[in-house]
Amino acid sequence: MRIKNLTILALAAALTCVAAARAQFPEADELTPMDVRAPEFPPPGANVSGTTWINSKPLTMRGLLGKVVLIDFWEYTCINCIRTFATNKLWYRRYHKYGFEIIGVHDPEFDVAYRVSNVRKAVKRFGLPYPIVVDDWFKIWTSYHNSSWPNRFLIDADGYVRYNFDGEGGDAALEHAIRFLLRQAHPNLKFPPSDAVQPERNAYAPGCGVPTSEMYIGYMHGRGVLANHPGYRKGKTLDYTLPKSIEEGHAAVSGRWKTDDGRNPNQSNGMIFEGNGNRINPAGGELEMRYDARELYSVINVEYGKPERLYIIQDGKDLTRQNKGVDVQFDSMGHSYIMVSEPRMYYLVSNPTFSAHKLVLYPTGKGITINSFTFGNNCQLDFPHL
Repeated sequence: MRIKNLTILALAAALTCVAAARAQFPEADELTPMDVRAPEFPPPGANVSGTTWINSKPLTMRGLLGKVVLIDFWEYTCINCIRTFATNKLWYRRYHKYGFEIIGVHDPEFDVAYRVSNVRKAVKRFGLPYPIVVDDWFKIWTSYHNSSWPNRFLIDADGYVRYNFDGEGGDAALEHAIRFLLRQAHPNLKFPPSDAVQPERNAYAPGCGVPTSEMYIGYMHGRGVLANHPGYRKGKTLDYTLPKSIEEGHAAVSGRWKTDDGRNPNQSNGMIFEGNGNRINPAGGELEMRYDARELYSVINVEYGKPERLYIIQDGKDLTRQNKGVDVQFDSMGHSYIMVSEPRMYYLVSNPTFSAHKLVLYPTGKGITINSFTFGNNCQLDFPHL
């Protein structure tokens, strides 16, 4: 169990809390115990602190005393975050009336996620009903010593962070902890039988399959997966040629592509297509990658161009209605494509089984930027694909 930023006394207090919680729900062992005062939110203002509130007026931790609060760090292009939204919304419906609040803290990973207007569109698309604070300067992120998306911190009615769960999963344990802290604040509180906590399926069990790790098409702090020689040349446009072979978990491009500059000197958000290509003339340019998974997602944008089609071929064939992602369409000739019209995560492939594949993307216009690929296994299918 990983402990974050606790003094010896705070650790002792946290373990005491866990012992009390364990008597109420055995799943407490799945959570990281904490016992530190919840940091105050910075004052609002994009030019003052990089914070903007959505769905709510600016809130303060002082004003939230008396409520049990879940701080949820997320990013709108992050599939790991997207898969948690349905559970967050369920908890909000069940427990908000008892004094439970969720604060979604949005911290950007890719450049497109710094734009508040993009976050507003995402909040609307995903139907998130609770307060969201856009934390573009990472002030809240830093105050919690956070390092990942998603990451959830549960705060009691006295304003102390009591539990943390880093990443996906832990939903049953977190819901039990929410109920435990609500009962601490309201000893006579009873929950209806219809709101019983359901057992959680282990989405990482051996039978679920182990998908390819997230693939960054930009170099993103040295984590880029581009297999081409000469590789990345930040801010420069080059004519690339596909290598003889591409390993699973890697990608390569052909044609004219530019390495995105990015806001950060240590990262590039992706590769920008600068050629002229189409599905009929793939010599104009392509991106090829290999992966193992059930579902495939990709963060794509046209920030440097205009809405364009991006054609998709898997294992040498067009996608079909049996294996296409929800964003895939078909042209009059039956060729599969997505219309890249806004910067977001797109649902590309939903295979009938977990398996290995070769995927090729054919851009049709300048400016299409491929940021990343992420994946789902056999046990990560049951969530709204919005």
